[in-house]
Amino acid sequence: MKSLRLLTWPDYIDPLTLEQFEHEFNTKVELEIVPSAAELIERMRADGPAIDVLCPPDYAVRELGAERRLRTLDHTCLPNLSHLENRFRQARAHDPESRVSVIKDWGTTGFMYRTDIVPETPQSWADFWTLTEKYTGLATVLDSPGEVIGAALKMRGHSYNAWGEAELAVARLDLLRLELRLRAFETNYKPLLASGEACLSLGWNGDAAALKAQGVPIRYVIPSEGSQLWEDDWAVAQCSSEPEMAHDFLNFVLRPEIAAQEARYTRYATGNRAARALLDEELRSDPSTYPPDDVLQKLEAGAPLPPEGQKRRDQLWQDVRG
Repeated sequence: MKSLRLLTWPDYIDPLTLEQFEHEFNTKVELEIVPSAAELIERMRADGPAIDVLCPPDYAVRELGAERRLRTLDHTCLPNLSHLENRFRQARAHDPESRVSVIKDWGTTGFMYRTDIVPETPQSWADFWTLTEKYTGLATVLDSPGEVIGAALKMRGHSYNAWGEAELAVARLDLLRLELRLRAFETNYKPLLASGEACLSLGWNGDAAALKAQGVPIRYVIPSEGSQLWEDDWAVAQCSSEPEMAHDFLNFVLRPEIAAQEARYTRYATGNRAARALLDEELRSDPSTYPPDDVLQKLEAGAPLPPEGQKRRDQLWQDVRG
């Protein structure tokens, strides 16, 4: 039996999807889990069993693609690309022609809180910073520099992608102040919220929706100052020993019924037009999953930075994380 090695995040693919693919294609899927995008990128640069399919965020697609670690996709093997919304097939900033990636899902970065512990109704990044003081030791932020630095910048009215010295100097002070109050920098923060070990987390909309579906009293906030609009993708590793099977996998997860199954599981927005039509009205109309236009206008996608700007932000993150 052939095998396919899939590199992804914790709890980010429905086990039923894997079972269905294995059965139909007589293939064993071997999962390799990494906790964050930084580890995913480092794993792709490291020695180890060859990865076949991976699930990188948009900026990792850009970075790994530039390093030629992603295989150019054969679109003739991916007829189910036709089900995607046009905006997710063409003119994506990180991969304009879908040359090395196809969308898995998309969403927003904001924060969430336990409504049974936090009686306040925060609306902004400034509110988040304030509440971390009241709930010192009960708050988490992602172990991810783009999202965390971006939040500090947006709080002060700057672009999510700002890299100027003055803007980053203020962000550094805000983040050092925040760091003193945190329980953890943690990307797998859902268990902490579910148990009540944390009551306030900077994170992603799908995680909030998944916790709510489990009965955890959670409210998700897209901050009034604006935030991030992100995309996670499927890609085939250049080093894949099973590129044909990897294409089969991508085409499989692009099937409307499979993409809808994944959207129900992860609670993130699908870029698959046909899949969205298969979702319940409650999911299709949830504004935390599919934000209205006035909210979308306040959101920014991550953008590539010049070397000088990236160096400054890398140094800022090192200062904050230690």
